[in-house]
Amino acid sequence: MITQTLYQHNGILRFANVQILDLARTRNQEIFVVDNQHVSVYQGKHQGKHGPLKFKHDPQEVVPVTSARVGKFYYWYSAPLHNYYHMILDSVGQLVWYLELREQIPDLKLLLNQSPKPKRGLTNYPPFVAELLNLLEIDYEFTDENTMYMDVYYGSNLGMDERGVRKRPSNRHYQLLQKIIQKSLSTTSAPTYERIYLSRRAHANPLQDRKNILGEDNTVRRGLANEDQVVEILAQLGYTEVFGENYTLPEKIVMFNSMKKYISTAGAGVTNILWTMPNPVSVGGIHTPGLVFYDPKCGRHICANTDFLKTQVNIYPGQVEFLDTQQDNMNYNSPWQISDLTDFKNWAQLI
Repeated sequence: MITQTLYQHNGILRFANVQILDLARTRNQEIFVVDNQHVSVYQGKHQGKHGPLKFKHDPQEVVPVTSARVGKFYYWYSAPLHNYYHMILDSVGQLVWYLELREQIPDLKLLLNQSPKPKRGLTNYPPFVAELLNLLEIDYEFTDENTMYMDVYYGSNLGMDERGVRKRPSNRHYQLLQKIIQKSLSTTSAPTYERIYLSRRAHANPLQDRKNILGEDNTVRRGLANEDQVVEILAQLGYTEVFGENYTLPEKIVMFNSMKKYISTAGAGVTNILWTMPNPVSVGGIHTPGLVFYDPKCGRHICANTDFLKTQVNIYPGQVEFLDTQQDNMNYNSPWQISDLTDFKNWAQLI
């Protein structure tokens, strides 16, 4: 398990003569080939239960090496990068090591896997990946699985313990997020609102080409059926409906850093709470069936660190339900609704 090895080496590994296979070939696992051995560098949850390596193609198939790259490289854990929340949770912490190493190795090149999420139809990374790297002034290139990289560093994501179980991220992770916030505030302009509702109303958003903008997009599949009424209620309470996908990453950071009140359903909207640092914000969280809004008492959640975040979170206590309880109960990516909108309005007034 890679996290055990990382812990044994103080969080950073160095490999010689590495072939990096495409995610298109290896499914969700990220595989280095070192000395003709397949090494999984997967840092996601349930590592101990992940089982044997899984390949779309036969793992005995030899991927030919046709070129070599001399120099020093750092591989960025790429599997989470198709998802806004998981990029911030699972991959940003790994950049801490890159930036520290770059102080000693100015020409250290960042590598991203060539294939972001081909089985989901994603052939390009969403724009927020490049936007994040631009904020940090990091140049990068894509891997080529037919290339042997002579010297590759690989760091922990600062959010897993040695057993491969998720833990509260290191303070260094939050400090990097603070740096990203400050860079955005100093370089970017965006509209700001005191009260924001993060909308999932895809039918009301003129944005085209959603998949290429959002990456993994469950907005419609996990649609809130009575959201039109929810938006109307919240507008009466002074909330502005915001479509987060219509803004660049630095624009989102500026917008969410200035708000005083925030209401969002569970999912990617939780991510935006991180951009409030260090300001006090009142948050209204709405569970969706099968997917809870984070519990502020869960100390290991990235948004629950009160040393950095000054949020007061109020979870909607009313009932939410799938439209089709018979068919959808086993899949949280299904249409749902808030059962009692009067109850919802009374709750929203308290945020």
